[in-house]
Amino acid sequence: MSRHLRLVYASRSTFPPIREGAGIHPEVARILAQSRRNNARQRIYGGLYFADGSFFQCLEGRAAEVQALYERLAGDDRHRDVRLLDRREIDEPSFGEWAMKHVPNAPEVQQLLARHGRSGFDPHSFPPALVDAMVGLLLERSDVAPPGEPVAGLEPTARRMLLARVAVATGLVAAVGAAAANWLR
Repeated sequence: MSRHLRLVYASRSTFPPIREGAGIHPEVARILAQSRRNNARQRIYGGLYFADGSFFQCLEGRAAEVQALYERLAGDDRHRDVRLLDRREIDEPSFGEWAMKHVPNAPEVQQLLARHGRSGFDPHSFPPALVDAMVGLLLERSDVAPPGEPVAGLEPTARRMLLARVAVATGLVAAVGAAAANWLR
C-alpha cells in the first residue's frame, strides 16, 4: 500500500481584513473554491481554518502531490510567512471526502485555544500538541461551503461517506439510508 503524507502549515494573509461578523472573507471563499476544484483532481484532501488574518491548513494525499502543492502554495502571494508545523507519513487521508474542508471561526476553536492558554489565533506559535488538537478539531467540525458552492457537489462516493457519517451521528440510519438511495440515483 502506498504511503500518504500529511502536511500542516500556517501562514498570514496579505489581503485586507473584513469587518467582524461579515461572514467568510471573499478571498478565502475564492481560495476554497479553487482548492476544492484543483485538489479533487489531484486526490489531495484537507482542512482549512482562517481567523485573525492567519491560515491553518492541513493537506493530505500521495506524498509527491502534497509536497508539490505545498511548494506552489509557499509562493502564492495571497499569504506570507508560510511555516511548516507538521509533516508525517500516514496510512490514508483522514479528510478523505473533503478536497478542502473549511471550518468557520467556531466557539470550539476559541475553547481549544483557551485550554492551551491562548486568547488569539496565531498558529505560527502552536506547539505540536496544539497543532494535533487543531487538526482533530478540523476533522470533527462541520464543513462550511463558500457562498454559491453547495456541499452537495461531492462525487457519489464522497456523498455516500458523508451521509453514512451523518446517519451514525444522529442515529437515523434507516431514514437517511432510504433518502440517500433516492438522492444518489
